[in-house]
Amino acid sequence: MKNIVVAYDKSGVIGRNGELPWAGHLPADMKRFRDLTMGESIIMGRKTFESLPERFRPLPGRQNIVLSLGEVAGTGFQIARSLEEAYALAEHEEVHVIGGGQIYAAAIPSADRIFATEIDTDVENGDTYFPTMHVNEWHETEREDFKANEKNTFNYSFVTYLRNHPID
Repeated sequence: MKNIVVAYDKSGVIGRNGELPWAGHLPADMKRFRDLTMGESIIMGRKTFESLPERFRPLPGRQNIVLSLGEVAGTGFQIARSLEEAYALAEHEEVHVIGGGQIYAAAIPSADRIFATEIDTDVENGDTYFPTMHVNEWHETEREDFKANEKNTFNYSFVTYLRNHPID
């Protein structure tokens, strides 16, 4: 199954200056990300890969596939030149596209499911956005709402969306 894993604010912001705007402020999202992707195939763009802390590059316990038309420094991952090539390289039934913005835009037409963390905040100066999900294409199947606490700075929701109709 082709999945997207994403976290975004109320306006759909997913990034600012090449980083997650809530990095370090929402560990519950990081745990969910780990739980969803561990032991699976993940696909990400070069910028997302390079934004990972070096000690987590490639992300351990997962097949890492990096989309890039150029070279990418490092080892322990595969490079694909297109999303179709990345899907073909995936060794697991569950494949998770994890960003960034251009990769999400390319993946959303072929995705079966979206695992979203919807964060109750408005990021200032966000520069990367998640593509619009058209309501006639997706429906919500699960939602868990959480209040901010001593570890998680923001109110947030874990939401699962399924495509309304199978992709031909």
